[in-house]
Amino acid sequence: MSETTTSPETERGPKPALCQPEGLPPVSALERAHSPYFVQRIPVSRNLMGHPRVQVLQEMCRGKRVLHVGCVDWPITDLNRSLHLQLDQVCQLDGFDIHDEAFPHMLPHLKGRLFSSWDDVKDDYDLVLVPEVLEHVPDVKGFLEQLDRVGAREYVITVPDAFSCFARHFDYQAGADTFVEVVHPDHNCWYTPYTLANVIHKYTTLDLQGLWFFNNISLLAIARRKA
Repeated sequence: MSETTTSPETERGPKPALCQPEGLPPVSALERAHSPYFVQRIPVSRNLMGHPRVQVLQEMCRGKRVLHVGCVDWPITDLNRSLHLQLDQVCQLDGFDIHDEAFPHMLPHLKGRLFSSWDDVKDDYDLVLVPEVLEHVPDVKGFLEQLDRVGAREYVITVPDAFSCFARHFDYQAGADTFVEVVHPDHNCWYTPYTLANVIHKYTTLDLQGLWFFNNISLLAIARRKA
């Protein structure tokens, strides 16, 4: 059955309004239009909406032993705006990035270490921070499995969110048969709440604690090592 296949009830006409038992979440109109197999319900909090990105991440990292994955912002490394340098002020911080050509510019300003090979990451951490990286990697399964092998209790992963970006990042110019998309040229995909939760569940042993809309364009996931 395809995702757009209608049910017999839909073909006979719209369903009557559903009366929800008290305490249950409301039913989306989309749920009535599609087979239950294709309907995914994912809790996403709005509690972080409107809070500055750097401030939120600093508070999550404050006082902890942190590994920051994707720490150089390649190829637009800017020391004046570097998230890694701003996090270095509030926690015991190491960084990981495959673009080690930027390391000589950053290391004089840092207290911690920078790694470009997973074989060199041997310490345990309180938190692994992976901000706006997952959409770049060619092998999502292998990348998440590698993250899972790091000795850490907690993971914070952020990705651009297709839902949050829809109105301001996509435009189809019908007259020219042209789709205009505002996106980093190195991105391989857009994530949604379901697809982000799904890859974490499928490719790690971590326990997903929750999802938040974040920074007006992103999703933030917190996952922890299972007891």
